[in-house]
Amino acid sequence: MKAFDVIVAGVGSMGSAACCHLARRGVRVLGIEQFELPHEHGSHHGYSRMIRQSYHEHPDYVPLLQRAYQLWDELNESGGGQQGAVFHRTGGLYLGPRDGVIVPGALAAAREHGLKHQLLEASEIEQRFPDFRVEHDIVGFYEENAGVIRPEKALQAHCDLASLHGAEIRTGEKILDWRENESSVTVRTTAGEVETGHLVVTSGAWSGPMLRDLEVELSVTRQVLAWFDAPCDRPGDSLALGNFPCWFIETEPPFGHYGFPMTEFGQQGFKIALHRPGEEVVDPGKQRVGASDEEIASLREVLRKWIPAADGPLLASCTCLYTNSGDGHFLLGQYPGNGHVTLAAGFSGHGYKFAPVMGEVLADLVCEGTTPHQIEFLSPQRFA
Repeated sequence: MKAFDVIVAGVGSMGSAACCHLARRGVRVLGIEQFELPHEHGSHHGYSRMIRQSYHEHPDYVPLLQRAYQLWDELNESGGGQQGAVFHRTGGLYLGPRDGVIVPGALAAAREHGLKHQLLEASEIEQRFPDFRVEHDIVGFYEENAGVIRPEKALQAHCDLASLHGAEIRTGEKILDWRENESSVTVRTTAGEVETGHLVVTSGAWSGPMLRDLEVELSVTRQVLAWFDAPCDRPGDSLALGNFPCWFIETEPPFGHYGFPMTEFGQQGFKIALHRPGEEVVDPGKQRVGASDEEIASLREVLRKWIPAADGPLLASCTCLYTNSGDGHFLLGQYPGNGHVTLAAGFSGHGYKFAPVMGEVLADLVCEGTTPHQIEFLSPQRFA
């Protein structure tokens, strides 16, 4: 008899949610994580992640996001909110050229799915959000339902709920390999071997070796985050949570810079980062940590041009990792040719907001073999 019905390989953003949703269905689940939780080696740290529905990346993400919003609200109510909410609605403002990628893409998704939104001309942007400086040829897209997710807190909430429903989560244990048997999977770790009926691979930047036979390349890149101490001469803390939106500016089409309002949780200051695959990392365990002077100067230049009220002394910086698929879309579904392995990988720097619905989808696929969610466009088979 197998000790566990399911092993989840990697208990980060998606793995913690998968453990939670599987355990809530009565599945005997073991989550194995090589680091302690939470940690700063992967993709779930940094105190804030943006969540938005008018998804310029692909309109087919929107139904998944609508379900994710429901699940984030449920997490707030069922444990995540015991020491403060994991999800804060702030509104989201996206700026870019009229003929760019971000605003037209968000508009297409909003129109296709009937999402409430507002289009703003440059003068309207500055009138409504006076801390922004906007050139005359820039337009804005605003959605009031966007917000901030607290990733470390959300991960802990998913783990706590998983444990409450009987899941076992082991930290400080690294998965070395796995092999398929006739009706099971054997997983070899630094602590020995364990047999399971099903393996779920949610290993983030460490997914590559786990997906050894899959004809897809995942590139891991190093990303820089920074927090600046905004001057204190603004009326009413205009950059603070409750007064200022999450934002994205298409500074390097189709990529750009993004950030958040100042919060009382996590690292203090005004957060900014560049959403574009950065320096490639060969070994995720040996990434170059810390930001260079040039990287900080580049972020500061964006603040000086677009949000000068936030251009204060540097308070902190750190790095995180993107795991990028070849087309920038997720890999989600059954491991090709293997009915005992399911994977969720390649989230390409825009996956965290989906974490709870990814957990639900993975639980569906393991328990039912299918899911009512429309995920065909994310199938790993597209690279076969």
